[in-house]
Amino acid sequence: MSKLPVLTKNKEFQRVYSRGKYAASALLVIYVLQNNLSITRLGITTSKKVGNAVKRNRLRRLIRENSRLLYDHLEKGFDVVIVARKFKDNATLDIVGRELRYLFHKLGLIDRETNV
Repeated sequence: MSKLPVLTKNKEFQRVYSRGKYAASALLVIYVLQNNLSITRLGITTSKKVGNAVKRNRLRRLIRENSRLLYDHLEKGFDVVIVARKFKDNATLDIVGRELRYLFHKLGLIDRETNV
């Protein structure tokens, strides 16, 4: 199990926010921008509106795990920033996964038939 390629610098996040396209649902917003690399890099953000540190970290772990499961099915060559909106306390791996698959499909990064 290797680590996912990630966005680390604020400058990279800002570039995706300003130039990328996005799709939103009640729980997540995903920004996407094509890069000149052969890999897809991910970034996850959660604001303090989501809750305390325990809730934010749990949500990041759920998003990261679902992203890891979906990563091989994603189109290559994109920078992706996933922004968590305010979640209820009952966020589960399945709910987050469903939202991610829906938004990735909406942005054209994944096929609809992908069932992971």
